[in-house]
Amino acid sequence: MKAWIHGYSGRMGQEIVKQIHAVPKWKLIGGSSAKGLYYQEQEGLSWDRFENLASEADVLIDFSSVTGNRELFEALRTQSSISTSLLIGSTGLSPEGVEAWQQLAKQRKMAVLLAPNTSLGILLLHQVSKLIGEVLSPLHFDIEILESHHRAKIDAPSGTAKFLANGLAETLHKKVTVNREGRREADEIGVTALRGGSVFGEHEIQYLGDEEEMRISHRALSRGLFAKGALLLAQWVKGQKPGFYRLEDIRIEEMIALIKAR
Repeated sequence: MKAWIHGYSGRMGQEIVKQIHAVPKWKLIGGSSAKGLYYQEQEGLSWDRFENLASEADVLIDFSSVTGNRELFEALRTQSSISTSLLIGSTGLSPEGVEAWQQLAKQRKMAVLLAPNTSLGILLLHQVSKLIGEVLSPLHFDIEILESHHRAKIDAPSGTAKFLANGLAETLHKKVTVNREGRREADEIGVTALRGGSVFGEHEIQYLGDEEEMRISHRALSRGLFAKGALLLAQWVKGQKPGFYRLEDIRIEEMIALIKAR
């Protein structure tokens, strides 16, 4: 698997580079960032060479920013020879930005996976939370999501918290309320964001009843886990037909198969 990393010079970009070098079946072709292109140990190359260099990759992995993601979109939209698979790990994208990627995937016949969190634990949390919600929501349990991240994180609530909340809301036919002010309503799922320190990422889903409570949570201990998950998700999207995919499109059985095949 030959990869191109967009957001190459960032913290997550460098974590993915380390993971690629540690896995024999993967090879780093190059990368791109605000500093220019990286290719065969050359840095700062002009974006004019993007089409020629990035077309060698089997999959593009984007861990940049909203601005960086938009830059990648424009590059792919205007470069006619690039139709490789793409994993988008950047968060904070607007609904309009997501819609633009959906249209591009269709027009260019690309397989694109939007993954606000590349942890396999979060994927499991998403699946399990819906099952628990289907049991407890009819029993009038209130559902709240609390997420914590480091002080430098730009978006709040996190893309992961929105992913978890929207999955529950769709399954249970409820609405999502962010940073509530005033009294809670019966048909809502609340999301609260905390920012401070150097927390990698914590997400807790609380099911609050009158006589008992239940909590399930995920806690990231290093950025390395996201890099490992990114490679598995990139491998998954590489095997898909052209189209736009979200994390909820991935079946647990598929992830188990990928893990066993490592």
